[in-house]
Amino acid sequence: MSSAHEVSETSPGQWKSVPMDSEAIKPVTCEEILEENPWGYGKRLRFIGTEIKRAFPLRQPGSTRVLDVGCGNGSLVAIPLARRGFDVTGTDLHEPSIQNAKKLAGAVPNARFIVGSVSALELPAFDVAILSEVLEHVPDPKGLLLATLRCLKPDGIVVVTVPNGYGEFEIDSWIFRALRLRFVFDFVKRFLRPPLPSEIAKVATAATDNHDCGHVQFFTRSRLKRMFVECSLEVAEESAGSFVCGPIIYHVIARWRRLIEWNVRVADRLPLALVSSWYFVLRRANR
Repeated sequence: MSSAHEVSETSPGQWKSVPMDSEAIKPVTCEEILEENPWGYGKRLRFIGTEIKRAFPLRQPGSTRVLDVGCGNGSLVAIPLARRGFDVTGTDLHEPSIQNAKKLAGAVPNARFIVGSVSALELPAFDVAILSEVLEHVPDPKGLLLATLRCLKPDGIVVVTVPNGYGEFEIDSWIFRALRLRFVFDFVKRFLRPPLPSEIAKVATAATDNHDCGHVQFFTRSRLKRMFVECSLEVAEESAGSFVCGPIIYHVIARWRRLIEWNVRVADRLPLALVSSWYFVLRRANR
C-alpha cells in the first residue's frame, strides 16, 4: 500500500512531498462525517467522494490530490474529504474564512488552506478540482473555471455543484428576503419553539464566513453546459441535489429526519428542472 504524503512549503514557491503519519488519517465514511440536512450537504459529499473513487478506482485516498476552489471555511467539503483520507488543498479569497478553516481542520495533516486566487497558485497539478456552490457567486464563472483547469492534471476531473438558478431555492430565498421573514422566524425560534436538534448539537455550520457574497449568477442547465463546452469540457456524470431547500422550507422540514431524507431521495426521481441544485462531473473533451 502506498503511503500518504503531505505537500509542504520549504521556501516561497518551493514545495516538497513529505510522508504523513498513517495513524493521523483514518478514512471514514461520509455518514460518519456529515449528517444529512435540508440542503443535501450529506448527499453532496457522498456524490463527490463516490465520483473521486470512480475516477481513480485503484488509488488510495492519500495519493489523490484534491483542490477545493472557493472552499470557504472548509467545513462542508474540504475538511470532510480530508478526514476521509484525501490530500486536500482549499483556496479562497476571504481571509477570515481561511483562518476559520485552519482552526476547524485542527490537527488534520492532509488539509491545508491558502488565501488567494486559484489563478495565483503555484503548486503541483491536482487530480480533482471542486467548485462547490461557487460559480453563482462570481462575475466571471467561465474565467474561474478556466483558471481552475490550469491547476488540473490532463486526466483529472472537475466536480461542479451549483443551484438551479430558477428553482425552489432561489424563489424561496427571494420571498424570504423580500418579506423580511428572517425577523419572523428569529422571533419564533427564540420565543415559541424549542431549538432543533441540529441547533442544540451546533452542527448547522455555515460553509463560509463571508456573508456579504450573494448570488450574482442564476444558471440554467443549458447555460452551464454551453459554458462547459466553451471550456473544452464534457459532462461525465450529472445528478440532482435536493428537491427543496430554501430558508422558508428549511423551517418546515428541518425538525423531521424522515422529511430531510425524503427531500434528498425524491430529487433523484424528478426532472432536473424541478430540483434545487445540480451536480456535475467534468472531464477535458480533448484528453
